[in-house]
Amino acid sequence: MNKTALAPVAIAFAMAFSPSAALAESKTEAILGAPSALSLLIAQQNGTPLVPAAYQSPAPSSGGLFANAVLTYDRPAAVSPIAYDRPNIFGTVALAVSHSPLDYRWHRVEHARVTGAPAAFASALRNRPALDRLDAVNRYVNARVAFTDDRRQYRTADLWSSAGETLRRGRGDCEDYAIAKLQMLRSAGFADRDLYLVIVKDLVRRADHAVLVVRAEGRMLLLDNGTDRVADAANAQDYRPVLSFNAGHVWTHGYQRALPPVTIAQAPVSAPIVVASLDDQRSRNASLRALSTGFNR
Repeated sequence: MNKTALAPVAIAFAMAFSPSAALAESKTEAILGAPSALSLLIAQQNGTPLVPAAYQSPAPSSGGLFANAVLTYDRPAAVSPIAYDRPNIFGTVALAVSHSPLDYRWHRVEHARVTGAPAAFASALRNRPALDRLDAVNRYVNARVAFTDDRRQYRTADLWSSAGETLRRGRGDCEDYAIAKLQMLRSAGFADRDLYLVIVKDLVRRADHAVLVVRAEGRMLLLDNGTDRVADAANAQDYRPVLSFNAGHVWTHGYQRALPPVTIAQAPVSAPIVVASLDDQRSRNASLRALSTGFNR
């Protein structure tokens, strides 16, 4: 896909999205608004302006983007307790919003159900451990979909497809991968409340992207079309989430800032009291009168 600081996030969110997004020239603009507004949004997050760029097909699953990520199968990462009602991911605080400019795209695929062979594959996974199901679905979709930009496939900047449409065509861009995995994992027994389609800014490629984040076994786990590895979201530092969707909810993301420490003196230090002489006081009064009138006396 050529596809926030709690106080300023609402302002940044409003500036970053515009009604004309669907008519923008690039996918980034179609998704997130004018580049200058997006740059402002990202700059508020990390102080570094980002240059929009076309998103390229991710690197093979041998590493790259998640070279430092923890493979959840091998050793669980020790992370802070997660929220069970919102996607506080990638170091952010999720902020619920009533609507977003991408709602009509999300509503098109939100309730779609996977059918056919993909549905049968997913249903057969229901009795397996959560990590097994995540791994199997991640690999299944990655292996059956070739990354294809929406402009090449549909001649439009941005179109979200259901799992059935994507897997039938065998082509799609990053949000199509994520949606297909979401719908297959629903068939594999995951609850809607634990599945999040997340629109992110990829800080490495300086591009807009979409991933699937799943709450499982007390962690938030990341499924990406750039790798077959299921990664712990706590270890993925290269993404800045902008919007997250799941059943009936949408969130934007902010960053919590710690207040500077306040130092309080234990006891005030009294200054020495100096009593001026009568002559000193008269001299001071004369000087003040001279200053106020502009004359020396």
